[in-house]
Amino acid sequence: MKYSTIVIDDSSIQRLATSVLVKNHPNLELIGSYGNPYEAIKAIYDQKVDIVFLDVLMENVDAFELLDNIEINSAIVLNSTWENFAEKAFDYGINDFLLKPMPKKRFDIAIDKIIKQIEQKKVKQIKTFPFSELLSNFNLN
Repeated sequence: MKYSTIVIDDSSIQRLATSVLVKNHPNLELIGSYGNPYEAIKAIYDQKVDIVFLDVLMENVDAFELLDNIEINSAIVLNSTWENFAEKAFDYGINDFLLKPMPKKRFDIAIDKIIKQIEQKKVKQIKTFPFSELLSNFNLN
């Protein structure tokens, strides 16, 4: 079985690097790669997404703001070049945290762990709000 995956990162280089790892993993299917987190959220809601790779620091919003305001029933892997976000990420109940650049071995370990969680129905649901309220919670100007 292949698990549908979305990559969200405002850095085109990091987005490409993560997308290549996803495309080359035998159990993953890349269904989207987004620099704009709001477009990615729409895709998550429009399609059944199993795994989301989410950059912590993006230009107009950070991952924690997003997670405070949306409902994602997918497994979430937060990624950053800053390891000091790891503790907060796990406090949010995310499934894994990867430092950039992501070594393939560590990426594979994270995916194996998440697939087991999905198969055992142990993916945690993040604190959520209805999608219709999402845009009203962010200053898009």
